[in-house]
Amino acid sequence: MKLKQKKLFTFFVLFTVLFSLGAVPVFAKEDAIPSIKLDVILQSDGSAVITEIWDVRGVSSGTEYYKALNNMAGMSVHSLTVWDESGTQYKTLGVWNTKLSREEKSGTCGIMKTSDGYELCWGIGSYGNHQYTLQYTIDGLVKDYGDYAGFYHQFISELSSAPESAYIKIRMADTGLTENNARIWAYGFTGEVEIGSDGSLHVFSSEALDGGDYVNVLCRFDRSLFPLASAADMSFEKLQESAENINSDTALYIVLAVIGTVIAVSVLLITFYSSQYKLADGTVVRLPRQKQIDSNWSVPFGRSIPAVYSAMLLLRKGISIEMLMSAYLIRWQKAGYIRIEKRENERTKKRTQEEVIVFSPDKILDPGVERELYKILTDNTNRNGILWTSDIGKRAEALYEKLTAWAAEVKSEGDQALILSGAAATDIKDTVRFTVSGFEHAVKLLGFRKYLIELRRQSEDRSVHGELWGDYLVFAILFGIGEHVLESMKALDPAYFDTFAGMYGYNAYTMVYLMNMTNHISSAASPTNNMDGIGGGASSAGGGGFSGGGGGGSR
Repeated sequence: MKLKQKKLFTFFVLFTVLFSLGAVPVFAKEDAIPSIKLDVILQSDGSAVITEIWDVRGVSSGTEYYKALNNMAGMSVHSLTVWDESGTQYKTLGVWNTKLSREEKSGTCGIMKTSDGYELCWGIGSYGNHQYTLQYTIDGLVKDYGDYAGFYHQFISELSSAPESAYIKIRMADTGLTENNARIWAYGFTGEVEIGSDGSLHVFSSEALDGGDYVNVLCRFDRSLFPLASAADMSFEKLQESAENINSDTALYIVLAVIGTVIAVSVLLITFYSSQYKLADGTVVRLPRQKQIDSNWSVPFGRSIPAVYSAMLLLRKGISIEMLMSAYLIRWQKAGYIRIEKRENERTKKRTQEEVIVFSPDKILDPGVERELYKILTDNTNRNGILWTSDIGKRAEALYEKLTAWAAEVKSEGDQALILSGAAATDIKDTVRFTVSGFEHAVKLLGFRKYLIELRRQSEDRSVHGELWGDYLVFAILFGIGEHVLESMKALDPAYFDTFAGMYGYNAYTMVYLMNMTNHISSAASPTNNMDGIGGGASSAGGGGFSGGGGGGSR
């Protein structure tokens, strides 16, 4: 048995070396993929509309991005649409040609059929930082396994850069998913799954993904939720057994492959896996790996949103305009500047409930970026001082232009705050960079983000730091982990959480809806999120293996 394992180890070392050396020319180059977020909406026929948001930083070569979907027997993929951070919708081509130049692919997208399945492709456009939003439909993913309905799908596989964070939300258009009708498991990465109080299933990473990590999700549902799903040729029990066995074996292979990579090609790949930052004095420093960063409970940079926003940008870990806006909205809700609630919209035929912002006319903010955002939003209110989400969506393009300019002001204010505190300075080219002490504080900032991600595990927090929860929530939203942190707070100290929720005008049960409403309002301001689409659902093929996966990223 030992000899067999030794041979297996040798094989994977050699395989990894050859694969790594052979794969280097295939992928193009970017500094990082800070995050990938997926929203999966399930429908009763087993189809899915999946929306993915990719943040990418420092793209410097290549012509296109792609996402491979393999093992798609009995399924089809269609209706691909792509937007970039400017709100521009790409032209969907009937045939995708990988041999075209970057300029020819710019502003276009398409689906390419391969021998293994499909590739969703879109042009890189200009080099630099981007946020791509892609939406596509998968038919026939949720299957009826006789005892249950369900799927086993790889949502994230090996990419040109491993994402620093991953989040997946799985929901149905008209039905809440609860412990009574759904179960969820995930494999291939360090993170957690949960059935949220909002009727959705959540998958989120607690550490940055490594090169060999992947995100496989297994879901089980009551058959009654998917009466039109196609029948599979096995039971769900067999599907689950297959998932457990496959991931058990794969874990061994991944460990061996990682060891082989470290031993054989660490010198060749060190520039790809090391984060280097040039400081204001010209010296170069490296950012520690995620596992080497200590958790830090205190809020760095004086609890200043602009300073933290600027610091994250200097670390090449961007924050979307939507999350920046949401952080201020939550802060205002607690301070009494606004009320976020749902009201019946009498202007719609069905008089549907809709999120609104109700502004308090007697509240005046101090001059600066906070007052500027307040003015941008109040300029779009009706005569009663109410801003409807639907009105935000209608004016999203013009509003997003103002918010983009406002975000630049936030960065400028943040840069100045860092400079005044000694955390940053300008170099000989007048570029703002960290000082030595500022970079140390930036590492602590990442430690703070790590602390928030791991908050539920901090047993010592059950009786301390409650006075900081307000700040924790603001910056959790800024980092895109607001719902996760709320659930952690509730688990840590349910009694205090009820008091905490009351500070925002909510109770412990409805606090998560404040978060959902806030994010929905902010998302409406982005043209990329004001898209027409029908509901759908993600699922797996009828066999024991997973569907999806197959690699992707830039090339």
